[in-house]
Amino acid sequence: MQTNSVLVTTDGTYPCYPGGVSVWCDQLIRQLSHVNFHVFAIAYSPSHLPRFSRPANVLSQQVFPLWGTEEPGLQEENFPAALLRKRRTSDEAISSRFLEPFQLCLRSMLQPSSPPEEMANALVALHLYFREFDYAKSMCSLGAWETFLQVCCDLYPRHDRPSLEEAVTCLRWLQRYLAVAAVSFPETELVHASMAGLAGIPGVLQKLLLGSGFILSEHGIFLRELYLSIGRMKHSVRCRRFLFAWYETIARMNYHFADSVSSLCEFNRKWQIRVGADSTKIRIIPNGVDPAVFFPRPAAADGPPAPGPTVLTMARIYPLKGIDHLLRAARLVLDRIPSVRWRILGDVGDRQYHRHCLEVADRLGIAESIEWGQTSQPACAYRSADVSCLPSISEAMPYSVLEAMFSGCPVVATDVGGIAEMLAGTGLVVPPADADRMARAILSLIEGEGAASYRRDLAARALNRAQSLYTVEKCCSRFEEIYGQLSEDKKTASLSPAG
Repeated sequence: MQTNSVLVTTDGTYPCYPGGVSVWCDQLIRQLSHVNFHVFAIAYSPSHLPRFSRPANVLSQQVFPLWGTEEPGLQEENFPAALLRKRRTSDEAISSRFLEPFQLCLRSMLQPSSPPEEMANALVALHLYFREFDYAKSMCSLGAWETFLQVCCDLYPRHDRPSLEEAVTCLRWLQRYLAVAAVSFPETELVHASMAGLAGIPGVLQKLLLGSGFILSEHGIFLRELYLSIGRMKHSVRCRRFLFAWYETIARMNYHFADSVSSLCEFNRKWQIRVGADSTKIRIIPNGVDPAVFFPRPAAADGPPAPGPTVLTMARIYPLKGIDHLLRAARLVLDRIPSVRWRILGDVGDRQYHRHCLEVADRLGIAESIEWGQTSQPACAYRSADVSCLPSISEAMPYSVLEAMFSGCPVVATDVGGIAEMLAGTGLVVPPADADRMARAILSLIEGEGAASYRRDLAARALNRAQSLYTVEKCCSRFEEIYGQLSEDKKTASLSPAG
């Protein structure tokens, strides 16, 4: 059965930000050109505008900023409707129709044993309420504040209750995150969420209200990466625990209600099961690359020899990419081969971490050997490099490794996520945060008489593996199968006689 409409939901990725998930979304939509897509994209602020051109089969595209607006929630362009909604939101309406589902939402997230249906029922009730009444006025009401404090008093031990400042911080977060439940989404046959966090909420709502099929795809494991990120936050332990409780409840709800869960690799599948996914729903679908774009440099295009070997890192600049460990490895390599050039290409995702990396390069005395920047022609960058090195602390199935494999550029990468699984011996895998092992792996590919032959052998085997397993056509065809199956299931269910 052909799928007529799919709502793709994203959070901090497509179409406003670069990165692997954004590439995957763009590939999926363009490859399945016969499917009508709608896009709901959660962005960090109104200033983050789409960076990907909108394909013709994307019938609507809504960018929803969580932060940066005067009030939490969607800022309606229809002023009369927004005004009417505010006028309708009386204290009586808040008391009689809002506070009960809001309290259920709070209790479901703060009680670890609560079933996922509780949060789902709370979100459905809130969603229906917000169709008639104003989100900001309800969430910022005295009743909401008093309900929040009462639930905290009921569920936290007296010695562990949040302070006034902590309570304000936690409720302020919730006022922003719950706003997703107030959005009116296009009614579609299927919802395909690209993350187990807030992007999954529309899938649960549409499934329960409309009977839509719900597909959840994870690239990194959301809860695992969230845990790593929360550890670096400067907020109090109570605030961090509250934030994790919210997202853990949402993720477990998404896993429970998803009809199909996709994972990039076996490593991620095991993590999904560990954090609550039903193993019978999970399908492993690796990422794919277009071989017409990423391919090895033709022998005739070799040209004059470069002044020294080039090591390329294609990655965003933020802590989980481990760029500071790469720089320490670079110092060790340069001690042996001073002519090596290092290209670190990617946008700055964390300015503080970027400054830290620049300071590390200066302190190590290697700043002159490092090129920082971005490129609109990544395929050319791989073809001109001698080694591709990805030093990440956490990954799933990074496109940069696949792109290097297709481009005939031998890979050195850390043993995180599914990297060892995808390379399967066709690249060099080292422990994360181990600069010494990383340096030795890079040197084995650029130092000595046999290095060039070693590089060619690894590159040839990696290319063969990539072309047989990891093309974009194979990836998208697997999702097309899932779409068709869920559409058929939905049609069969609608035709079945009641009771």
